[in-house]
Amino acid sequence: MMLAAALAFPVNDADAPTYPPNGTAIPARPTVLQRDVIALRETYHLPALELCVIDADGIVEVASDGVRKAGGTDTVTLQDLFHLGSMTKAMTATMLATLVKEGKLSWDMTLAQAFPSWVSVMNPRYRDVTLEQLLTHTSGLPRYTTDPEWESIPPFSGTPAQQRQAFARMVLVRPPMGPAGVYQYSNAGYAVAAAIAERATGETWEQLMQERLFGPLNAGATYGWPLLSGVSEPWGHRIKNGVVTPHDPSDNYRVPAVLVPAGDVSMSIRDYGGFARLHLAGLESIDSSILSAAEIQRLHQPVLAYSSGWHEELIEGVPTSWHRGTCDTFDTFVLLQPSRGIGVIAFTNADGDNTAVLALFAELSKLAGIYAGR
Repeated sequence: MMLAAALAFPVNDADAPTYPPNGTAIPARPTVLQRDVIALRETYHLPALELCVIDADGIVEVASDGVRKAGGTDTVTLQDLFHLGSMTKAMTATMLATLVKEGKLSWDMTLAQAFPSWVSVMNPRYRDVTLEQLLTHTSGLPRYTTDPEWESIPPFSGTPAQQRQAFARMVLVRPPMGPAGVYQYSNAGYAVAAAIAERATGETWEQLMQERLFGPLNAGATYGWPLLSGVSEPWGHRIKNGVVTPHDPSDNYRVPAVLVPAGDVSMSIRDYGGFARLHLAGLESIDSSILSAAEIQRLHQPVLAYSSGWHEELIEGVPTSWHRGTCDTFDTFVLLQPSRGIGVIAFTNADGDNTAVLALFAELSKLAGIYAGR
């Protein structure tokens, strides 16, 4: 199940450890980040954990601890892939912004304009829904965030792009989940937005992401579980009642092809740091070759509870853009605080322990404060 990542984390309610547990081996004269990555991983019994601090110039520090598979000895590395889950959404939105920049799309483009041949069969309540509403979860589209909702998706034929077109037509013909203009988290919104980009450009979402985002960032990205990309990549794990169980990626549990633009990218923490830095720099009014600062800031303008791939909140009084990504086997977090000039990222290859989730998120804010004052 792909969780909505829409929780308002009570960061003051969970105190992560700021020292390693007794008996844990730590580096000589460890930094705060090295100490925390060991302490958090050991305390919450995570197979692996990686932490990264960035500023507008690049990676400030990165730390890694643990193993690729619980019970094994194969140490995780900073080049390893982790599944990003819903943190993919901000990437899809960023790619779409490059198309808006070039006039191929517009934020106020309606679904009737995007799919003119479907207007006669499209549910009338969708006709005036805009591209921006798809990305800010205010379109009224159904959620497709739970296992039963995923299982209800028909086995569409054809290429992934053809399947996304079929899925978009299916959902737009049906009644909406609710009225447009109301916040209701929806993976379907990002699938439909990707289908719009594919129809407008004649290229697939995968091609657009490589050409317009991953290539310019010099970032390696794959789709699906990391272990499907190579036998030396990390396993995902589920945590239930304190028991950590590896997930075999050869089973049938995976993100449906039509929802890949909403949550199925895998990437190393270093490469994801480059993407996060693009946004942190833009929020600090620094232009890039991909998007100007104004265009990045446009992506962070919230509509009700959400912007285009980000939650925008005050955390301990500090303006913050953040997100969480999980498909129940990996858990990833990003927190950007441009007023402090700092971003913090956490990757782990397990999910299911809510206490660990709260502690990890709480530690991101603490680390931002520490490294901002370095």
